[in-house]
Amino acid sequence: MAAILGLSLLALVFSLICNYHHAIVLVEGRMPVSVSLSEEEDLQLETQLKSLNKLPIKTIYAEWGDIYDCIEFHKQPAFDHPLLKKHKLLIRNEPLATKSNATFLGGIDGCPKGTVPIRRTTKDDLIRAKSLSLLSSSEAHGDIQYRAGYQLSLEGQKLYGASGIVNVWNPNVENDQFSSAEITLKSGPAEQVNGMKFGWMVNPQLYGDNVTRGFTYWTGDGSHKTGCYNTLCPGYVQVDARYTPDLPFETSSIFLAYQYVVTVDISLEPEGWWLTLTGNSSTVSRMGYWPRELFPLFTLTPGDGVDSIYWGGRVKSGRDGAVPPMCSGHFAGPTTDATGYFLDVKYKDVNGNLLKPDMDNLQHVNDCPEFYSAQYYADDNQIHFGGKGGGLTGRCYS
Repeated sequence: MAAILGLSLLALVFSLICNYHHAIVLVEGRMPVSVSLSEEEDLQLETQLKSLNKLPIKTIYAEWGDIYDCIEFHKQPAFDHPLLKKHKLLIRNEPLATKSNATFLGGIDGCPKGTVPIRRTTKDDLIRAKSLSLLSSSEAHGDIQYRAGYQLSLEGQKLYGASGIVNVWNPNVENDQFSSAEITLKSGPAEQVNGMKFGWMVNPQLYGDNVTRGFTYWTGDGSHKTGCYNTLCPGYVQVDARYTPDLPFETSSIFLAYQYVVTVDISLEPEGWWLTLTGNSSTVSRMGYWPRELFPLFTLTPGDGVDSIYWGGRVKSGRDGAVPPMCSGHFAGPTTDATGYFLDVKYKDVNGNLLKPDMDNLQHVNDCPEFYSAQYYADDNQIHFGGKGGGLTGRCYS
């Protein structure tokens, strides 16, 4: 297996260095939003912005252009969700002050003790994110999502967590496309799915740039009325005082060369589903969690679990039907520095044990075999995925 370069504590920090090998679009170059809003729609957005952008204790201006407000923990937007009014986080998990020079927020120390960083939301952010849905492959406004990866389900058994080491890429996408890699845990049919996910993505519609960023997403009803990315609506609880799910990665993998990786773990605990990121064999961040109350299809009792786990890639076509590259832009193959991957994939059972999937329980998922592929290598316990996408005639017909 090709050598893998572990993700350091700075591996999620976006540094503006002159020899950076990708063309990055910053705030002043972000994708313009050209949408005609009615007076009622504009008023609704203004109301939503006032709810999301709380009065900060401190404001951090990140060098890549984003603004992060340090909000008192119990006043963060998550707890505005009506189902979370009585939700309590155990005191042992309260956010702590950070005093490290190795910080995700542009070299600035993290938020003060008792506060958490929340990326300041703009009206353009809300407009761009409005039509996006990640937990469905259905058509939305002429755009269609396609996956290439593997899904695990165990007949008659629930799953209580998932983990894997994912390599990070910067695929080229058009303004109305996205390309990503993700771990998804969910239950229920597509039209009612309850679930959450974490991964990386290049998504101009969501972030307004072509930078590879992390993301979270959740829904409690198939993305009809509930759920959103990151902290664009109440629900996901931010805990870490430095690291947020929407941060840009410092760099990305290079084809047939070094690979930049992050270990992702999502596990059920008393409060809910915790997200932990690890790099270089040391914990980077116990970043935050999705409370149990958000998911009505999950039984709200200790020991609750999900029906399935998905490891792999996901892309969204543009309005013209063209699809972007996935990961390196090359089909899945045995070489780990040539394609997207999840290494050491595991799931958690009811007793909290992390187990390797049995190949008989893994379902191959490929919504567009013309342009993408996925392969599971059982001996190494690795899922590889990727593909070239297509131009104006590169539509998926499967």
